[in-house]
Amino acid sequence: MAAALSLFAATPQQIEVSRNRTGASAWGNGMTLDEYVQRDIDLQNSECGREGRYLTWVLAPRNDSHTLDFLCSCETFRRAGLTSRRNHTSSKPDSEPLIEQVECYGIASVFTPPQYRGKGYARLMMSLLHWDLAGNKLTSTGNIKFPFDIWGSPPAPPKELGMGDATFSALWSDVGDFYGKCSPDGADDDSNRLRKSGGWVIRGTRMTRWCPRPDASTALMHANSGSDLHSHSGEWQWLTQEEVNRLLTHDAELMRKDLRARWFEIISSNSTSSSKTKVLFTFLPSGGVEAFQRERLRRFWEKEKIVHWGVALSDPLGDMSTVRAFATWTLDLRPPAPRTLVITRLRCGSCSEESERSENCHGTQVQILCELLQKVWEYCSEHDIQIVEIWNFPLELREVGYRCARHWFVGSDPEGEEFERTEHLPAFKWYGHEHGLTTISSTDSGLVPEEDEVEWVFNEKFCWC
Repeated sequence: MAAALSLFAATPQQIEVSRNRTGASAWGNGMTLDEYVQRDIDLQNSECGREGRYLTWVLAPRNDSHTLDFLCSCETFRRAGLTSRRNHTSSKPDSEPLIEQVECYGIASVFTPPQYRGKGYARLMMSLLHWDLAGNKLTSTGNIKFPFDIWGSPPAPPKELGMGDATFSALWSDVGDFYGKCSPDGADDDSNRLRKSGGWVIRGTRMTRWCPRPDASTALMHANSGSDLHSHSGEWQWLTQEEVNRLLTHDAELMRKDLRARWFEIISSNSTSSSKTKVLFTFLPSGGVEAFQRERLRRFWEKEKIVHWGVALSDPLGDMSTVRAFATWTLDLRPPAPRTLVITRLRCGSCSEESERSENCHGTQVQILCELLQKVWEYCSEHDIQIVEIWNFPLELREVGYRCARHWFVGSDPEGEEFERTEHLPAFKWYGHEHGLTTISSTDSGLVPEEDEVEWVFNEKFCWC
């Protein structure tokens, strides 16, 4: 049965059917069907979707690939990412890492109509999707063979799309670890368990959720008096959408430095810790990736004429290149849910190589974070925000950050202010780099590291889709 089906890039007519299907589901709550469809059209024409970056895929019979009665569908967003690994040209373990910009994908909107559920179609579709995204990598670096005897011939994406070379992909699961079973080699569940997983691996599900304190105005007066929080050198400025986009282009460059710093942290701790990390990766927030979080909710917030979408600390009269800390966000104002501010990207300042030796460095970083959280509270107060959410709050700042946040916020859940969420679970699939390049040392026997040897850095809301 599976060999009679394959995965195809959707025709315009199939795209319309797919959007009508998902828009009529719970995903379309708060919008008419026409509004939902128009939103997806707008996303396709936006920076993150144009030039073939945003594609719809359908599972359909090989002998009727254009059918409008296809079995299930999904969407992909082609993106830029960064990876950091040992430079294979050096034999020194503490040499500069090889940091590269790579092709990667975000995956969204996996949908099977009710009449076709429970038949294994979604699992087949997602297993085949690996080959469209990274078929060249799977065969060259992963030594994975396409299961012709099970699935027939491999899917063949249109050549003009230039696909097949993804280094990694990610999705955000609302169905638990289902996608871990979607293996590119057609292995059954027992085989997947023996080799950990053949599909997407869940990683980083921490959620911070706060309610702004209505009585925090007293704390604000106290902070401004200088007895608790004092104004840090520099100027805080509210950011428009255009300013957020410019800032995140600069942030993408800073991420290179962050990956380098994180790499040397791992190298220096290898002798004293059990870390197995061989590769670091991240999506980049630029190119419309972070902006997607606002664009998809535009119909709800544009009625309120929202102007600012972030706050940043920079040197007096400085431009975006002088920003030392910032937060960007989107607003989910869909009724009847609470009015929610979701932090999409958070940078709390860092200690430069020169200042790492300074005793004041960490204290300065904490002070900046406290001021930033105060600014978020001020915004919430102005816009009647009831909930603030942050994905994977920085571990190194969690204790002092939460202590400071209690000036302005209280935990919104009985579990406390931080918990493991059960929806939108981040999950990644690592495909690997070019054939012949090792990851951590010249003695590595495998070309593709195990999942527990790969670290997802900046696993924040900005990259969700």
